[in-house]
Amino acid sequence: MPDLAVVYDSESEDEDYEDDEDEPDSDDVSNLLDFDADDEYEDSEEEENTHPSVSGKWQRLRRWVTSEIDRMYNTRYEECRDQLPRGPSYLHHVLMCLKTERADHFRANLRVSPVTFDALASAIETDPVFSNNSQNPQMPVEEQLAITLYRFGHDGNAASLQSVANWAGVGKGTVSVVTRRVMTAILRPGFMKNAVRWPTEAEKEEAKVYVAKHSCHAWRNGWLFVDGTLVPLAMRPEWYGKSYFDRKSRYSLNFQIVSLPNLRIIDFTFGHTGSTHDASAWEATHLVQDHDSLMEENEWIWADSAYPVSNSCYTAYLTATDTTKQINTWIAAPYKAPERNDPDNALFNNHVSILRIRSEHAIGYLKGRFQSLKNLRVHIKDRSSHVLATYWVAACIGIHSFAMQNEAEERRNNGISDDEYHDPFINDGLSTASSGSERGEPAPARAPTRLFLARKFREKLKEKLFRSKVRKAHARARDRRDDMGGYISDAESSSSLD
Repeated sequence: MPDLAVVYDSESEDEDYEDDEDEPDSDDVSNLLDFDADDEYEDSEEEENTHPSVSGKWQRLRRWVTSEIDRMYNTRYEECRDQLPRGPSYLHHVLMCLKTERADHFRANLRVSPVTFDALASAIETDPVFSNNSQNPQMPVEEQLAITLYRFGHDGNAASLQSVANWAGVGKGTVSVVTRRVMTAILRPGFMKNAVRWPTEAEKEEAKVYVAKHSCHAWRNGWLFVDGTLVPLAMRPEWYGKSYFDRKSRYSLNFQIVSLPNLRIIDFTFGHTGSTHDASAWEATHLVQDHDSLMEENEWIWADSAYPVSNSCYTAYLTATDTTKQINTWIAAPYKAPERNDPDNALFNNHVSILRIRSEHAIGYLKGRFQSLKNLRVHIKDRSSHVLATYWVAACIGIHSFAMQNEAEERRNNGISDDEYHDPFINDGLSTASSGSERGEPAPARAPTRLFLARKFREKLKEKLFRSKVRKAHARARDRRDDMGGYISDAESSSSLD
């Protein structure tokens, strides 16, 4: 038995152990076996007649040898590791070359302009998630942000972990780690409150001017739009999979987007599965919960026919001259069939669509910038992976809103108006922009009284639209008569109105 200890010692001298205390010697083995060298000669005859399997000393030795072998396999590689050769990183070419020389190619890779990229990196670089107590420093924040933006902005094979790792010149594990870090920094309340925020009075007035210009002056108080969108999942969720199955026979997540006419997102909800109706998901928006403090009297929001008149669609208020409680609607939707077949109602729906198309464009802009939202490659296996998927979309919305504000400022500094600029990202995302709930399942049942009031409110809007069209027609006829020197008779003017 001492020979075994000597052999182990001689082999251990050749090994490069980090700690000398881990090196066993003959004394350790003797203590382990409770073995006395003098006993070897005194009990030699007795040992010959004893089988090793029944000896407690041999059993303790066997356990010790087994544990040492297991420890060796757990801490050391017995063969050379098979490493994947890595090519040159395109990430550094994007950050070092394209950023300064080809801003258009930089934006195609990272989905934001170089100026916006620098502003975004400056906004999150002080976050605690980018610092650690390890002696090995993290990658620069700019590189971590670039990897995350590239991953957010691509779909299909280009968004796989291996493809992103090849593009960045890092390992697949590094891609996952830096993505989580950037998402953590983006979703901090301090960043999200500045990125996805309620508009200022000037921005609100600008939205009202747009609505009045594209409809009529009486509609200018309807300066907000809401619509739902489905974010398809690449794989069927293993965690409550049926609840993610939507009406389009896909597995998805439901998000509600509240936007301005300039396409900027100011409110949204997340965490709902694809089977959730838009009318139910809409209840979780900040706008619904704090409507009294956010919107003024006689202001409303445009929606599609999937949004019912419910408790959240009304606000009770008391006037100075009337102490009775009145119910005021603040959501307007187009007519459904069969009412929409009426010519006047069809004309009303057409003008509503002219405004609400901006809601479709807002969602298309988001998905066109971050195309990972067209087919989200997050496998939902439990609650934590569901949270990761919803946070992924929320982070994309936060970065998108931040980028829109910064890029709008860039255009103003360069003398480019918003009316002259059409971002190509909008067309890239329009194919899968809206959930199209108005063609899906009917909305939940409505209270008869509230339904009557909602229809009455919509009829008032239609009446104001028609009066505005008549006034504009009279104005055009008057201008035409003035241009002709007053030679047009009243009968001819009346016929021109028709």
